[in-house]
Amino acid sequence: TASGDARRALGGGCGGGGGGGGGGGGGGLRNPCLPMHQPWASLLVHGTKRVEGRSWPSPVTGRLWIHAASKVPDPDTVAAMEDFYWEIYAVGGVHHIDFPQHYPVSCLLGCVEVVGCVRSEELVCWEDVPQSTTILSTTLALAISR
Repeated sequence: TASGDARRALGGGCGGGGGGGGGGGGGGLRNPCLPMHQPWASLLVHGTKRVEGRSWPSPVTGRLWIHAASKVPDPDTVAAMEDFYWEIYAVGGVHHIDFPQHYPVSCLLGCVEVVGCVRSEELVCWEDVPQSTTILSTTLALAISR
């Protein structure tokens, strides 16, 4: 399968949910991989989504591969997320966003650079968020650099 091929290509680094070994948790993995549903996976790899929230801390910094899960995204969800990012970016004065043209499933999309992990308690207000990030997480945030 495509996801099995991705895992093999990454040295077994694709993991599931939380905890120590999976979900991009590192744990000695050479090429950690985070499986995500669409449209969030493509928005992250494309650079539109700059923060990813998780309930578990991530010891990973550096390259993190993103794998699109097999669930086909609902068009209403895609439209809602694109509208959401229009609103978020407009707050910062950005009025042009190049959204992904496609939201493929069951494939390795690409990689992002994890620049840090911040607990939600540290994100008290918008002013405290680093310039490179544009949204807040309600749990833990993996700040992604483009």
